[in-house]
Amino acid sequence: MSQYKNRRVILIERAKALPKTELFSVIEDDAPEPSSGEVLLQNIYVTADPGMKGWISNAKNYASVETGATMSSFGVGIVINSNNPNFVIGEFIAMNTGWQEYSILNPETSTYRKVNIDNGPLSASLGLLGHSGFTAYFGLLHVGQPKSGETVLVSTAAGSVGSAVGQFAKIKGCKTVGLTGSDEKVELCVNEFGYDHAINYKGTDQLINEIAKCCPNGIDVYYDNVGGDTLDSVLSLMNQNGRVVICGTAATEGWNPPPKGLRFERNVLVNRLRIQGFILFDYRDKYEEALKDIYDWYSKGMLNYREDIAEGLENAPQALCNLYSGLNKGRQLIRVSKDPTI
Repeated sequence: MSQYKNRRVILIERAKALPKTELFSVIEDDAPEPSSGEVLLQNIYVTADPGMKGWISNAKNYASVETGATMSSFGVGIVINSNNPNFVIGEFIAMNTGWQEYSILNPETSTYRKVNIDNGPLSASLGLLGHSGFTAYFGLLHVGQPKSGETVLVSTAAGSVGSAVGQFAKIKGCKTVGLTGSDEKVELCVNEFGYDHAINYKGTDQLINEIAKCCPNGIDVYYDNVGGDTLDSVLSLMNQNGRVVICGTAATEGWNPPPKGLRFERNVLVNRLRIQGFILFDYRDKYEEALKDIYDWYSKGMLNYREDIAEGLENAPQALCNLYSGLNKGRQLIRVSKDPTI
């Protein structure tokens, strides 16, 4: 019997549209025991991510959580028991922990990173110096491939990924325009994340005209976190040989029946556009490349970031729901145990 009790959040019903708190339940059982070669982590922070909507739906997706299973999530924890000589008690590890208080790391089967807390706050290992930063880095620089002087448009521009995209694009010499959901977040985009312009898409019924005003020379790269009507509008403003990076589909509540949109093939054809989706996991062997560059910019004071931290594992479902109503301001995390670094 384990000396630790493990509270965890399980999925009890699949989502038909946007996630709701009643789709989840908190249970308690014994914490898992590490086998030979394994490590036991006490989790400190876990994440709520926009992509989770797809993980818990019935639609085909790159990742899925089964009913009755612990909700999948990224997290960072501290080693409290090790049966592996390469891991010592007190080290910090970032990995797919799930929404639970204790997790097992098997280095042979898990993707993980040892976290150097000298690089920044522990929580940042899940944000700017972790998955959010990596998503922005690879999506923009590897897929979008912006060139100095080009115009980069970003949706959910005040979010943890969007804010990083805008700042990386500025570092690369681009003009940046952000789309966000409130006047407060417009101010945040311009004053804190350095966007040249930002637009409250909820505050206008002429979004395409507002984007055109801010992008008089057209759009070269669109980093899309939402899809839907916004994507349809933006495609008509793309420059020849423009690149559209599909990172998320937050604007679509469900996929059954499949949503119907405008027919934009003509814009793609005439302007020779490239529309490409990407999944961060495809770049897992390049995480250190991204961390090196992002930390270099961060250490030089070139990057800002924000976090929104909910307290307690039981509040993870509500934290997830907050993402889709725009209530969060920054990387949405849940603190599940005391952070020993602060």
